[in-house]
Amino acid sequence: AMKAGEVNPRPKIAVESETSTIALVDGDLGFGQVVARRGIAIAIEKARAQGLSAVTLKRTNHVGRLADWAETAAAQGLIGMVWVNAPMALNVAPWGGAARRLGTNPHAVAIPGPGGTVAMSHDFATSVVAEGKLKVKFNRGEKAAPGIMINAAGHPSTDPREFYADPPGALLTAGEHKGYGLSLAIEILGGILSGTGAARPTPGPVQNGTLIICLDPARFLAAGDFHAQVTQLFGFVRSAPLAPGSKEVLVPGEPEARLERERRAVGVPLDDETWRQLRECASEAGVA
Repeated sequence: AMKAGEVNPRPKIAVESETSTIALVDGDLGFGQVVARRGIAIAIEKARAQGLSAVTLKRTNHVGRLADWAETAAAQGLIGMVWVNAPMALNVAPWGGAARRLGTNPHAVAIPGPGGTVAMSHDFATSVVAEGKLKVKFNRGEKAAPGIMINAAGHPSTDPREFYADPPGALLTAGEHKGYGLSLAIEILGGILSGTGAARPTPGPVQNGTLIICLDPARFLAAGDFHAQVTQLFGFVRSAPLAPGSKEVLVPGEPEARLERERRAVGVPLDDETWRQLRECASEAGVA
């Protein structure tokens, strides 16, 4: 992408316009993680001062794991919410459709806990799975689970090769019409509001349209009351009798936090094809 001029390694990130609670940020085609770090910093600053903030990002590349940015706000005592679209990376069929018309359009929410902790964090695509999970199956030569994708003819498929074929298959929306509705909303929130635009047939470099919203719960009720009620809620939910085959009831973000601790301790497993691609990219960039 850098060779093609689609990524600017030295962007001049600019705030195009702002108020005390709103900012519109132009990422100058920079790395999405760099632009998002700037965007969440602006959102946190405004939410601290005013109790809430809304920041949009345009002309940015892939912003990475959305929960990172929502959790950054939560660690500062704020509720963090992020919505992202990718109007030129269409890989999801609309509910009732048989061809790609939407991106995976993820959203994330993180809830603060006491003392700079994160009480809850969820980050998921509005498709049944993120496209990257299907790519892992493809690289490993494995089948996908039923109900995830369709082939180019619109028929259910478990073969990732049909997703990446020409003509390609498509992912399905999570919860059928429910995920479809959320996905359309994110096209508007992340795409249209930011100036990135919504899903369209025009080819072009992959960019993310992003909307970040931060809320200070202390502006709504005392911080101690907020944390106490969140803790009470989670305790009540966890007290549910276990379903057959279930070992425990978890709060969103707990499986990922456990996996992160494990990965930091023992490393990250990679399939041979992914490792080959990483080595190839590193060699081309002269950092192998």
